[in-house]
Amino acid sequence: MDNSEFSTERLITTISVMVFTLVVIFLFLINKSKWIAEANALKQRYDSLALVQTSSQRQVREALRYDSLQKQFFRSNQYDPLVSNGFRIYGLFKDMDNVYTISEIARKFNISNPKSIKVSEADGQNWYIVPVKGIHMVRNKETVANIARYYYRNLADSVLIKAFNPVIRSGQVIFIPFDKP
Repeated sequence: MDNSEFSTERLITTISVMVFTLVVIFLFLINKSKWIAEANALKQRYDSLALVQTSSQRQVREALRYDSLQKQFFRSNQYDPLVSNGFRIYGLFKDMDNVYTISEIARKFNISNPKSIKVSEADGQNWYIVPVKGIHMVRNKETVANIARYYYRNLADSVLIKAFNPVIRSGQVIFIPFDKP
């Protein structure tokens, strides 16, 4: 191999590398603005997702705080027979067999003033409108005993929840009757 062949190969290689470099630079310059725009769009999307996630986390924290405050309020809520026009929560209790009187319902659910209970008859069944301590949304795998811990000082009062709400399942809103004073 002589010097001229070596020089020619070297020259061709050098020119090829330079052309390749120029093509790469040219393609970079053509696509640079598109890549920057895509990168900015991805960054904005990431930022908006991060903002949504932060907002969702804040909403979850706020909902948990509200739930905790609500449970504290309901736990301390006792039946006051003298409060007739104040805010009170009422629940519907269905007496399918018509075996209870208003006085018996009052005793059963710790209501000291039977006059605060109203009754209506529909389809041969008595429906009692009874003041209750609060309401509760049943979570997945939550038991009556777990629910009673939130609202009652004496866990034996958990039988009241089952008596007032014969069917309790996840996702259902149940009434929490007053506990014994």
